[in-house]
Amino acid sequence: MITRSHASYRRPLRIAGLVLSLLLLLALGYFQAPTLAFDFAGIYVVALIAALPAVALAGRKGLAAAYVVLAAFFGAIVFFTSAPLLHANAYYKMLGAEAPANFHDALPPIDIEQAPLVSQDMALQAMQKRLSEIASLGSQVAVGTPVKQLVNGKLVWVAFLEHSGFFKWFADGATPGYLVVSAHDPADVRLVMELEGKPLKMRYLQSGYFGDYVERHAYLSGNTRVGLTDFEPEIDDNGVPYYVGTVYEHKVGFSGSESSGIITVNAVTGEVRRYKMGAEPAWVDRIQAEEFILEQMQDRGEYVHGFINLNNEGRLRVDGMLDLVYGSDQRPYWVGGMTSKGKNNGLSGFYFVDSRTKAVRWFKVPSVSQATAAHAVENVNPEKHYKATNPLPFLVNGAPTYVMALRDVQGVSRAFGMVDMRNNQVIGVADTLNATLRSYQSKRSSNRVAADIGTEAREVALKGTVVRIAAEFRNSQTMYYITIAVGDKTLGTIFTGSSDLSEELVLTRPGDTVELSYADSDTRVVGMSKFHNADIPGRE
Repeated sequence: MITRSHASYRRPLRIAGLVLSLLLLLALGYFQAPTLAFDFAGIYVVALIAALPAVALAGRKGLAAAYVVLAAFFGAIVFFTSAPLLHANAYYKMLGAEAPANFHDALPPIDIEQAPLVSQDMALQAMQKRLSEIASLGSQVAVGTPVKQLVNGKLVWVAFLEHSGFFKWFADGATPGYLVVSAHDPADVRLVMELEGKPLKMRYLQSGYFGDYVERHAYLSGNTRVGLTDFEPEIDDNGVPYYVGTVYEHKVGFSGSESSGIITVNAVTGEVRRYKMGAEPAWVDRIQAEEFILEQMQDRGEYVHGFINLNNEGRLRVDGMLDLVYGSDQRPYWVGGMTSKGKNNGLSGFYFVDSRTKAVRWFKVPSVSQATAAHAVENVNPEKHYKATNPLPFLVNGAPTYVMALRDVQGVSRAFGMVDMRNNQVIGVADTLNATLRSYQSKRSSNRVAADIGTEAREVALKGTVVRIAAEFRNSQTMYYITIAVGDKTLGTIFTGSSDLSEELVLTRPGDTVELSYADSDTRVVGMSKFHNADIPGRE
């Protein structure tokens, strides 16, 4: 009689446990959106968590023991198929084959008129200021995270207007547009609220809830069996707003994430499209997820000699975070500086990874770190308490150079800085980019080591007649500016150098025949690496 009573007492609990497990499974499946594929751990974790109420309320010790064994068995499978201890070589190879290269093949030459030195936080500040100017919007929506991209050949920051909270989403259902800031000029801000004469109603956003949450919307639109991550706002060349996410798979057990395509979600209509690698639209800049490339760079440096490497021989680590840099070919690259493990002030080289194709280039150039370069520029005028934006690599007169903006305590850009990537003693800082360039050229010209453009650069040699020569006293030294004619044609390039480069500059006059060398560059003003006046007699 007692046993029967006990059984009848347990039966409702078991039913309740099964109902709770089913409800928990549905809730976790909807809100967590686990990938329904065998090599993704999420679905197994969701199943184990959802089974807890049923197991706990079943009142059977055997079932509880089986649950523990099953969980342990799953953990063992994950470890043996995915642990770096057992698969270090597979993780090392994830980044792919790397092609040795030099900076002069990839780094964009600095464009003084359009240098993209506006950082993400500067763009965000400009966007928030623009939004605050419209009283009806400032309290209704928030600015999302700005993302850098190339739109119609112009580098800009793009951020969508997002819901400021659940109740704003519930009341409004959509936001009225997005903001665009030039990557060159933070004052160039556009608030786009209509396309082709129609008002924008952006519904599928990161700040949306339930079916309006863009990642869940993409997942439930027939993409439950592929990994989805890294949803970022982008606009196409017609200004249509999209969220672009990375489709990925696993290459090492339940880990080793690898991009295999993209998914686009129209933020207005909700249209979802999936593209295989190589078939994506040309306007999409980010196909390779930043988190995957960063992890693979770390693995390449960490497992260079396997998992066990007690002496850290050859081990490298990524210095800081990655930057998205647009190269001389106008393609986007994830750029990461690699430094020896345990050292913080110098880099062994750089990885440039095409964010579309994942082609990898390795630049073995011993350089100062970005943090060191920023610190050096900030210390030029320490009393002003300027803070540098993240230094970006450019070619300045053929020399690999960090270029950055300097901001005051309010975050307003007040000055610019340039630092030779191979010698942080060669620094130029001034209120304008043109003045910074002149200061930097002056420092490079006076430093004979820096003036040597190196074996990687494409050196150009010229022989011609001096048309004009002038001197400018700056930064405690005299800089000379020369234009020359080759044959009957006067060149449009202005060549610069100091007397430290050659004493013959002091004696040079218009009409003299000179020979000079410089690094191939697209800029109008270039620094000379060699100078000789053929009309000044040498020692017999």
